[in-house]
Amino acid sequence: MSGQALTRREKQQRTRSSLLRAAERVFCRQGLEAASIDQVAQEAGYTKGAFYANFKSKEELFLVMLDERFTHELERLDEMLAGRHEPVEEAMAAAADFIHFASDEEWPRLYFQFVAHAVRDEEFREELATRIKAMRARLSELFARWRETFAHEPPLPQDAITAMICFMADGFLVDRIIEPDLPEELYATMVGVFMRGLKALAEEAGSRD
Repeated sequence: MSGQALTRREKQQRTRSSLLRAAERVFCRQGLEAASIDQVAQEAGYTKGAFYANFKSKEELFLVMLDERFTHELERLDEMLAGRHEPVEEAMAAAADFIHFASDEEWPRLYFQFVAHAVRDEEFREELATRIKAMRARLSELFARWRETFAHEPPLPQDAITAMICFMADGFLVDRIIEPDLPEELYATMVGVFMRGLKALAEEAGSRD
């Protein structure tokens, strides 16, 4: 019986994964508003009923997709910001990794389609905001451990620093949609300048104490 139950769970997970990957393709090809649940199900090779057995809406499917991507990248950043190298160098390497991950395939276009959708759908906006705030909170925890390598306390609250880095990433990804030739390394350079500025302010404040 336990073997059969495991097989059913594995089958459901394969169905969910197939629907998630199919939705990325359909949303990017058709656009969020034009894409239908029928199209997503057909792209994945399942029925509309299979979709509703796993997700209640396109919005819920996207939020699951977002959760998966956030979890995966936070694990990578946790490894990269392990305090083994000079702090600013680690920050730049982590920024380069993140922007490369975030630029993967059509993800930025998909993400900003849902951001635009959130402007018109208050319930979805609240759900999306909850996910983003949770991601920033986890990033802040990660950065708080990493900043222990600094000689002086940063001059801004950790949650403010995290938010600023995220805002820079969002702005850079929007501009890369408009100007695809913008080099990925530019974001890492921006983060490096930002972190060196924070470090200089922290050292200046520390020298006055």
